[in-house]
Amino acid sequence: MRKKYFAWSFDDGLEQDKRIIETLRQYGMGATFHLNSGLFGDKTYEGRIGNLGMTEKPAARFDPAARHLLPYVPHFRIPEDEVCQVYKGFEIASHTRTHVNLARCSEEERRTQIGDDVAALSKKFGQQVIGFAYPYGTDAKQSAAALKAAGVRYARTAHTEGGFRFPQDPLRTNLSCWHISSKTFQRLEQFFAAEPEDDDLFFLMFAHGYEFDFGTKESNWDKFERICETVAAHDDVVCCSMGEAFRLHGYPHG
Repeated sequence: MRKKYFAWSFDDGLEQDKRIIETLRQYGMGATFHLNSGLFGDKTYEGRIGNLGMTEKPAARFDPAARHLLPYVPHFRIPEDEVCQVYKGFEIASHTRTHVNLARCSEEERRTQIGDDVAALSKKFGQQVIGFAYPYGTDAKQSAAALKAAGVRYARTAHTEGGFRFPQDPLRTNLSCWHISSKTFQRLEQFFAAEPEDDDLFFLMFAHGYEFDFGTKESNWDKFERICETVAAHDDVVCCSMGEAFRLHGYPHG
């Protein structure tokens, strides 16, 4: 019997994830958290334009009480001594060791950034890390060799996919929707109405935790909870992590 899978994907390992996880557990939702092992505890502030984070400023040189050209929200990463407890029960995936743009790296740098991060996270969390998210959303084709060498089975881009099929190439897994989209609930209704007649269907929802602090029409905590509540109300949808969706679907193998 063909199934429908829904998974959240969150980047950066932020303090906001603590509140996110409370809501996920409340609604029985699954999620994958993409972390940078070399940036645990790092503190910056994220300036936004509209619903997009556009610039980061180190907390040590930032005065939140001062007037700024852009509105800023905290982008504080969870310290290393807390991460295992915070993310207990959820899938952990790689996001490179220090959040680099892989399209601008040499092959050696790509192997180090990906391989070291996968190894460090696997050891830290006691789970084999098989997932990855491209920093800055880059879908660097030249990273495939480094990903495979590190044991990565699937990798998420920041491109939005029109349908709800599992990707032909798991190392180029596109989004079904970014939560900031004005068409979020429209896309969900299309997913709920779709019939998985000849293949499983997969809805991948993406977010950064800090975006919920924006408080805009399309990026806020209330919308996040409404998404969870809406999906959880559909008994025919399997709510899980990205890795579990791929595993239950039957690939990638290796």
